[in-house]
Amino acid sequence: MAAVGPMSWNQLPPVGTKALPWSQDYAPSPLSFAGFDYKLVNSGTAALGAILRWDVAQRTSDQPYKVVIPGYACPDLVAACVYAGAVPVILDLTDTRYQYNNEQLAAVADSISAVICPALFGISMPIAELRATLGDDVLIIEDNAQWFPETAINRQRASLKNYPLPADTHQADFFITSFGRGKPVNLLGGGLLAWNTSRVPSFTLSLEAVNEHPGKLKMQARAFNLLCQPFFYGALSRVPGLHLGATRYHALDSVTALSTARQHSLPAAVLAYLRGHRAAQQTLQDALPLLWAEQAGDKRLLRFPLITQSAQSRDTLLHKLNHAGLGASAMYAKPLRDIDGMDKLVEAPFATPVCQQLADCMLTLPLHKGVKPKHVQRMIHIIDEQRQWLSNKPAA
Repeated sequence: MAAVGPMSWNQLPPVGTKALPWSQDYAPSPLSFAGFDYKLVNSGTAALGAILRWDVAQRTSDQPYKVVIPGYACPDLVAACVYAGAVPVILDLTDTRYQYNNEQLAAVADSISAVICPALFGISMPIAELRATLGDDVLIIEDNAQWFPETAINRQRASLKNYPLPADTHQADFFITSFGRGKPVNLLGGGLLAWNTSRVPSFTLSLEAVNEHPGKLKMQARAFNLLCQPFFYGALSRVPGLHLGATRYHALDSVTALSTARQHSLPAAVLAYLRGHRAAQQTLQDALPLLWAEQAGDKRLLRFPLITQSAQSRDTLLHKLNHAGLGASAMYAKPLRDIDGMDKLVEAPFATPVCQQLADCMLTLPLHKGVKPKHVQRMIHIIDEQRQWLSNKPAA
C-alpha cells in the first residue's frame, strides 16, 4: 500500500451554499410560480407539517391518516407527520431507479392518504408515474429540501416571475423546499410551501408573523460563510463531541411565517443559486459512476452520490478522501427505521434492503462553489485507485 501523507488540517464542508446578505435589490422582481401559489414559513419541515395538518383536518374518516415515506431519508419527514397527527409508513426504494418499491406501494395503496417524494441530492422521483398508479385521491407532496426544481439548467436567468416548474412537479398537489444551512438556496433558515392551484384550490394557511432584525441576519451570514472556509470547518470537524452533520430526530413544535428580512433575501439567493455553474459536477460525472445516472445526470445536484460494494470499502474510501480534506460524507449513516426513537413513531411493514444498502455503502462528494478544480482532480485520483470498490446501483 502506498504511503499516506499527513492528514490535511483543511476540510471542505460537505455542503456550503454561500449565505447572501439581506437585500431589497430584487424586490421589483419577486418569485412566482406558473400553476402554484406559495407561503414562506420557518423551515422545510414546518412546510411539510403544515400541509399534512391541513389535509388531516379535511378528512372525515376515522381511519388513521397514513403517509408513505422512504426508508432512506431525513427524520424530519417523521417529525412533520407526528406534528400533523399522521402515521409515517416506511417503504423501500428500488435498486435500478430512485423510486418507491412498486410491490410494497401496491400492498399499502388502499390504506394511505399521502405520499412524500423527497428529491435526494436533487434526484427527483417520477411523480407522473406515481400519480398514474395511485390516482387522484392520494395527496402527493414533492419534497425539494435538497433541490430547487428546474425544467432546464439556465445560468442566464434574469427573472423569477412565473418561474416554470418541471412536468412531474405539476402532477403533485404540493411541493416544499428548504432554505436552511446546507440547502441549495441558503437563507440560514426557512422554507417554502407551494400548492397546485388547480389541484388544491381550497388550501389556506394562517401564520404568525415573526420579526427579525436585518443586522442580526447579516452577522449570521458572515459567520456562516467564515465557518465554511476549509480551515475553519476543518477545525470545527475536530471538536470532540460536536458530531457535525449527525442525523437525529428533532420534533417540530410550531409553524410560523418566515421573517420579512429573510423574505427580502429570497429572490437574490434563488437567482444566485440558479446562475451557478456545474463544472465540478460535470467533471465528476465524466470520470466516475454517478448513482442513478439516468435520473441524476441532467440535474443540478447538491452532492455527488457514489455507492460502493460494501460498508467496509465505503468507510475506507471516506477515510482516504477526508484525510485529504475533501469533504466526503456518508449522508444518512442509518436507514430511517434504525435511527434512535423511530420505532415508536413509524410503521415499517416490510424489509428495506435497498435503503439499508444506501445507508451502509453510499458516500457523497461536495459540489458547492468552494470546491475548486484541484479538489475535483484529487477526488478522482483517490477514487480511481479504488475503482474496483464502486458499483452503479445499490444491491437489492
